Amino acid sequence: MKNLKKLTGIAAATAIAFAATPVVAENACAGCDGHKNDCSAQPTDSQRTLARQQLIDALKSMKKDPEKIEFHSAMCYKMALSPDTCDYSCPSCGKITTYQYHSLGGKLARQIATVRRSLDNLAVKIDVDESSLCQKCQKGNKPELVFTTACGNCNASFTWKIVDDEQLDKLEWLFLKYPVSSLDIGPGVGPTTDPQRVKSMVEFVSGCTFCPDCIKKLDLDY
Repeated sequence: MKNLKKLTGIAAATAIAFAATPVVAENACAGCDGHKNDCSAQPTDSQRTLARQQLIDALKSMKKDPEKIEFHSAMCYKMALSPDTCDYSCPSCGKITTYQYHSLGGKLARQIATVRRSLDNLAVKIDVDESSLCQKCQKGNKPELVFTTACGNCNASFTWKIVDDEQLDKLEWLFLKYPVSSLDIGPGVGPTTDPQRVKSMVEFVSGCTFCPDCIKKLDLDY
């Protein structure tokens, strides 16, 4: 999505990776001050606790009043020509795997460094298994990202995956700084409301950060 470049620490090249459905908050990075643009320092326990409550409150508000979120086009976009392929360097074995640039594997390979950094700044603990991106380590699996979350409410462990372009497009929602009131969805759009998109955001982010039982307890289910 083009607007992921607004996420602090994201290189300009990553703007191409999420070109399908760009969505970015005005204060996009979940773990840093938008004015200081510093993602290097991880939040403290007290900051995480506050951020978790802010996230819960924001998701409840989005569920209750989806029309309050405004979608608009904040800027003009100029797409650069992309190369045919990109390389993924496995942090475990060091093998280089080459992907077609616009394939799912290529998109995941180009985003994984940003994902690793961004996970450290979330209000809940989430780890990522990227081994399927490596031809040596994948053991026949298709390219995917497997995440393990410690539920932000009860700390129970559960897993979820990014296995296609649609899910990858939604992944940036996890890294927005909540609450949000205005989102950029690309050129030539808005201002407008989109309750169905807001519902999808609540469902996706809730499913990444809270276990199914706690989603119900927190009244975040539909």
